Amino acid sequence: MWFTIITTILKNAIGLLLAVLLTKSIKFLNFHRGVMFMPSVLSTLIIGMIFTSILDPKIGILNVFLRGIGLDTLAKQWLTSPQFAFGSVAAVDVWRGIGYIMTIFIAGILSISSEYYEAANIDGATGLQKFRYITFPLILPTLATTTVLNVIYGLKVFDMIYVLTNGGPGKSTTEVLYTIVFKKFGMGQYAIGTALSSVMFVIMVFIGVFMIKIMTKNEVME
Repeated sequence: MWFTIITTILKNAIGLLLAVLLTKSIKFLNFHRGVMFMPSVLSTLIIGMIFTSILDPKIGILNVFLRGIGLDTLAKQWLTSPQFAFGSVAAVDVWRGIGYIMTIFIAGILSISSEYYEAANIDGATGLQKFRYITFPLILPTLATTTVLNVIYGLKVFDMIYVLTNGGPGKSTTEVLYTIVFKKFGMGQYAIGTALSSVMFVIMVFIGVFMIKIMTKNEVME
């Protein structure tokens, strides 16, 4: 639940910020969008291998860089310490997912009629006021969709955590339901594994129904 809550908030917040910035008239706009979206299409295995190397406590690029600029106290055991493993895994997952969420927000922002912004310009509204009174209220349906997608992903996350920490260090530092299911099946405890999977299936169905109701409500309102 903590993993789901934290990653959902961060992906939505950062994804929305990037979407707002990347709908402005800037140079190489499509290039910047492509760069931000790229992590979303990379294989989880590749991402896991890359960040396992980057976050290695001895030879990882991050710790080597911190030691090189005299910040030895900030060099940590990012994936092997119970204190930092959860945050490290969450950060990697957010980095991978914000590009996809950003793309959804960009589509939502571009669907807003330019007439609203033209009227705001005539009234002398600032950029912050345009976002507060036009952009944000009109992309709330999009925000609801991204939130549900993030929650579903967060509840069923397995591959990223398995590749980076396998649910460790320790017994429950980065343990999630599907790493437990995987281990139960691996130990031959099929009844427990199946029960946990069935519970998650019911939860996903309820969330899916909730998402469909939100989308249907928005369509009716439009």
